[in-house]
Amino acid sequence: MRAANLINSLQKPINKSKVMHRALCILSVFLCLTLKVSAQQDYFETYYAAGPILKVVQSNFKFDNGQINTLETEPEVGYQFGGFFRIQVNNLYVQTELLYARTQNTLVFRDYDNVMGFNPIAEFEFNSLEIPLVIGHFFENLRLETGPALSVLMKGNRFFLNEKVDVTNDFNKVSLNYRIAVGLDINDVIFNINYEVGLSKTGESLRNFVGTDVRPKRTQIAISIGLALHRHKKRQ
Repeated sequence: MRAANLINSLQKPINKSKVMHRALCILSVFLCLTLKVSAQQDYFETYYAAGPILKVVQSNFKFDNGQINTLETEPEVGYQFGGFFRIQVNNLYVQTELLYARTQNTLVFRDYDNVMGFNPIAEFEFNSLEIPLVIGHFFENLRLETGPALSVLMKGNRFFLNEKVDVTNDFNKVSLNYRIAVGLDINDVIFNINYEVGLSKTGESLRNFVGTDVRPKRTQIAISIGLALHRHKKRQ
């Protein structure tokens, strides 16, 4: 029973104020710079683009407590697919996406339940909706963009000690990520490399397991490819 209570610990929300403050500062500076550049032009060209997008995601996070760790050979991996919509005015654009995401990762619990040398492995699977909203700027075919992304948990499962458990209600339903990305548009094909920071669904908090709060450090890299099936251009 004690072991079950430990591994079933509910995740408590982590204070996001510092992350949000930094994110808003970066976004504000970037927005001011891009608006200043666009305002210097004496005409406006408006583009609309939409189409499918596919992403491969790899996340790495570290715990500051030796009782919980990840497998170095198995970082948190997953994929995302869905669609995007972009509005571009001159070189400035705003883009949003609606993506279905699936991630998997593994945790190792060292000396679990106070049994020395007993290091069982727990595997987690998450299905979620990812809704990023970014602002960006074109430099010829190259792009630089930044912005937040909401992650809405739809389904979560844990595999531990030969048992599968639905943990959907044990985690925060909504979490926030923030990303900076570089991209390249070649005709109707778009490429992106995203660097993201945020909260891992697995590592939100495992305080009941180790007796103290555990705050993981997580970074995420996503490589994506998309296809602009619909484009529209208007000049004013």
